[in-house]
Amino acid sequence: MTRLDCTVTSCMYNKEKSCCKDNIQVEGNNAKHSRDTCCSSFRERGEGNYQSSVDYPTKETRVSCKAEECTFNEDCMCHAKHIGIAGGGACECRDTECATFRCKCE
Repeated sequence: MTRLDCTVTSCMYNKEKSCCKDNIQVEGNNAKHSRDTCCSSFRERGEGNYQSSVDYPTKETRVSCKAEECTFNEDCMCHAKHIGIAGGGACECRDTECATFRCKCE
């Protein structure tokens, strides 16, 4: 499992800058930079979406990853010890990114 910090406070799964979802999906099949990735598990907090008061944030979570060129991607799973998901004020998943992404091309 990966230690996850998330600054996407507009996400319904974010609580105390941690994620209440037990797994997330990072997209970015052809990514060369972190801005080319996104957290497809993002769901905007708001009407129709609510955060349960029984959801507990966790720092450890399973991260599926489609960013094939990331050095931490092994068999579509993130193997970084720590990642950060960024996108403060995001309204949709494309406004988020995996700030830990490192291209194998670097």
